[in-house]
Amino acid sequence: MAATVSTPPATPAADRAGPGRTPGIFEYAPEVPVALAALGFAPLDPDSLVSHLGRNDSWAGRTTDGTGVFIKRLDGQAPDGTDRYDRSCAFESARTGAGALSWESPALLGGDRKRLVLVFDLLADAVTGNTLADKDGFDTGLAWRAGRALAELHGFPTADVRPKPRPGTRTGHRLAALTVAEYTASSGAELALWGLLQQDRRLHGALRELDARSAAADHFPVHGDLRLDQFLLCDGTLQLTDWEEFQLADPAIDLGGFVGQWLYRAASRMFTGVDTDEVDAEVDAEVDVTGPGPGPGPDLTDGGRPADAHGALMRSGERELAAVLPVIGAFWQGYRQHADRLDPELAERVVGYAGWHLFDRTMATAGVRPTLSAVQRGIAGVGRGALLAPDRFIEAIGLVAS
Repeated sequence: MAATVSTPPATPAADRAGPGRTPGIFEYAPEVPVALAALGFAPLDPDSLVSHLGRNDSWAGRTTDGTGVFIKRLDGQAPDGTDRYDRSCAFESARTGAGALSWESPALLGGDRKRLVLVFDLLADAVTGNTLADKDGFDTGLAWRAGRALAELHGFPTADVRPKPRPGTRTGHRLAALTVAEYTASSGAELALWGLLQQDRRLHGALRELDARSAAADHFPVHGDLRLDQFLLCDGTLQLTDWEEFQLADPAIDLGGFVGQWLYRAASRMFTGVDTDEVDAEVDAEVDVTGPGPGPGPDLTDGGRPADAHGALMRSGERELAAVLPVIGAFWQGYRQHADRLDPELAERVVGYAGWHLFDRTMATAGVRPTLSAVQRGIAGVGRGALLAPDRFIEAIGLVAS
């Protein structure tokens, strides 16, 4: 039986309190206790249950006989719900055939395909990669281990793994137009961002080239939707979770997702400590995600404040990039040292997917904002630069041989 798992809580479920505690949760998910009973589990202790936000409904808690469980109910209304269940199962089969690994994934205790319910062992004391990074706990040693883990994953046997026919950048028709439903569901910031992207022909060409190069590359088993919060550290063991997008694809998709997370963190933090008004003026003057490059520069007639902002941003950017470079470099070395094969164009595609990740994260934050900020446009501009000229970023972000 194969499985997928959402991120467990960073603290034990029993320590959680407040609106997340939902003893009556199964009033709107009656198939969950039915599936658990069919799988032979004891009833759930309602006082132990904690619900989790995400694409799918999920709960952490214990059964009345003390078994810790993490339960995920995939969206049965989504057109790919069964497909994602099957891909989770394909991961379990592939993992079984992969032999000894340096990492683990939460054990699947049972699954009900008809009801799209998956039950996993609860890692109550696991800490997510995001939490570790926020506390400066995702160090170079852990990054090296993460790189090795992906190399081992990409070396899995391929017999049970299916390709997923979609572009790696997942933009689809939206680069040309939005449907009425997409338009009405979008925030003001999202509409502003899509308006910029839809006019950017150079970006369209870069994305088409990235997709074409990925299609031509050798494909291996990949996670397919890699983020920092899918790495867990539990009792010193590295765990990797969420296998609903497990597929045969370009390994650069996974590698770019990891690198992109760190670049996004650096790009977001570079504005810390700089006056907001000056940041707005500087980004408006120098970042244009629809044009060929930086604008003509700020007007220096106001006493030098834009120049001061420019200098502060540059120093902040250099500082924040320097802070994440050791992590990216260690991750890349861990991968290189354990990958079965490294094609000569892999690093460029990794940069491309890392650049797209900056757009992806900007879209996610735009979904809850009425307007698109200068900072968001600035981050998108960094991503655009990586997509248009990936070869110029390889060495700068640490994707080197040693």
